[in-house]
Amino acid sequence: MVGKRVAIVLVNYNGFSDTDMCLDSLMQLTSDIQISLVLVDNASKDASKLEGLKDKYQGLHIIYNQQNIGFGRANNIGIQWVQKHVEFDYICLLNNDTIVEPDFLEHLIEPFAQDPQIGMTTGKIYYEYDRNVVWYGGAEINHKRGWPQVADYNGRATENGANRLRYVSFVSGCLMLFSKKAILELKGFDDHFFMYCEDLELCLRATRLNIGMYYQPRSIIYHKVQGSSSVKEVGMKASNPKLAFIYSNMKSNQYLALKKNTTGINMLTFAFLFHAELLLLTFKLVLKGRMDILPIYFKILGTTFKG
Repeated sequence: MVGKRVAIVLVNYNGFSDTDMCLDSLMQLTSDIQISLVLVDNASKDASKLEGLKDKYQGLHIIYNQQNIGFGRANNIGIQWVQKHVEFDYICLLNNDTIVEPDFLEHLIEPFAQDPQIGMTTGKIYYEYDRNVVWYGGAEINHKRGWPQVADYNGRATENGANRLRYVSFVSGCLMLFSKKAILELKGFDDHFFMYCEDLELCLRATRLNIGMYYQPRSIIYHKVQGSSSVKEVGMKASNPKLAFIYSNMKSNQYLALKKNTTGINMLTFAFLFHAELLLLTFKLVLKGRMDILPIYFKILGTTFKG
């Protein structure tokens, strides 16, 4: 029999409004699933506001970190607290800048009844700004490039893409539901990752441990994307004021994720393509005036060639 006790962990960093809206959507769940809510704050400037959420959302437990320890580590703090204090069947990691459909959780639980090898499930994620555009529609890791290929990304959901339920090899950290057995085995994210690619590493590790991952498109949430910042430009764009941080952490962590979980000719192939693509990306960014990327590029090179 599939259990129905779910602990939901959110991480907040200067995102009070997003967190409030996410919690409010969780209060609208239509199933009989018993949920426990845990909020981990990463030393936000507006942390004092969070205490008021306890009155609004009964049973909410808040953990206050003294400094920003990063996305993965903060989730791990929440996971560890749940394991010590809560009776649960599943742990759900959910980005705080999301809005959930009322039935999202019951659909996430459904696949566990069909295959005991399934340890993680996830659902369809649309952009909040346009609820017809897919942000995550199930994904497979391209091991040569060391990066996930997301079905119908930035487009409309199709029957053979984001609308198809299936096993996957990449689950976004935006929405992850773990069985109790799987989270005990995986122990959460790798603490070496401050931010970015912690989900990539975890999925590669889950594959090595034969923990199945399943995509259920009937489970739907909406993602604001980079909700913990007020930046309009996102990703590896020269106009993004957070580019240096993203470039440094994402590319370093991408390499580290593969290095920890890949060997032999597969690692050699990835390393060759990684450095070629990194050089091309850096060249394009420098041509657009982002000279600040050059020292970061050489720092990443030094790290990767240390072996």
